[in-house]
Amino acid sequence: MKIFKYLSPERIDVLENQVLRFTQANYLNDPFEHLPFVSQLVDEAYTEKLYNENINPILQQFANRKLCINDIPEELRDAVPDNVKEEVFSYSMEEAMNLIPAFHPKNLLNLFTKEGKELGVDYSSLLKDSWNNRFGVLSLTKSCDNLTMWSHYSRSHEGFVIEFDSSNEYFNSGKNKGGAVGKLQEIKYTKVRPKLTLIDSKLGENELLGFFIENILLTKSIHWEYEEEVRLIQSLSDSDKTLTYNEQEIHLFGFDSSAVKSVFLGVNIHDILKNKILQTLTEHRYNHVNIYQGKLSQSEYKVEFKRMTIS
Repeated sequence: MKIFKYLSPERIDVLENQVLRFTQANYLNDPFEHLPFVSQLVDEAYTEKLYNENINPILQQFANRKLCINDIPEELRDAVPDNVKEEVFSYSMEEAMNLIPAFHPKNLLNLFTKEGKELGVDYSSLLKDSWNNRFGVLSLTKSCDNLTMWSHYSRSHEGFVIEFDSSNEYFNSGKNKGGAVGKLQEIKYTKVRPKLTLIDSKLGENELLGFFIENILLTKSIHWEYEEEVRLIQSLSDSDKTLTYNEQEIHLFGFDSSAVKSVFLGVNIHDILKNKILQTLTEHRYNHVNIYQGKLSQSEYKVEFKRMTIS
């Protein structure tokens, strides 16, 4: 697979320092990033299993025990009238819980299966905030001549594009871990947001992370389909360097120079930047890299690239 990274003029540091930024969701340009529709925390089957296996056995041990004064918080005991105490302490634990169904442990558990909107909780935003601090995204694409991408991500063709070697270990470290982290993944484009339950009894423990990554980090609106995006996801805790710029926490991951295959210069690139890039690419570490200069086609709406040679 061919993979490319569009870069603005100031990002020459990528070549100079051999580092790439893995960006948190809050700093990406799509407000729906990492934002599926999380309808509920757990499904009914998991709640039922949790209750039957963990909570109910404990309740049964005390079901027939009569309530006593020690079951009332000490600071409230004096406020309870004697006639009420007499009536209350005639009930067993099970009878007392049934008197107030809303506070029965089983019904309290069932609150987690309700839609977040019923409870006034935005589970989706809570999930995004959590994942924002955990994972970073490197956005790549399968095309180097997309006019819209050149305009949006390379400052109106003033920047440049790097072609990376998709077979390089940098883009395949996840294969050794058996998961989606550290491995190139193509974005899936859909018309509707994925609808998720955070704890789904139909998924095994080993399936959960891959399922969430697919539906949280690798699914976007069909409006972005033109980008042909390919992503590499990494745990931010594994970054080689972390710094702060414009109040953003930036996580950088270093790559080997062998991961670079080609560099494409924009049609509007300024001479100062062009010369800096060419000078960097003359260094021994980049002597294998091909260089192309973009120019506007005379007959079509496209950019044509001509290979350059550096003396």
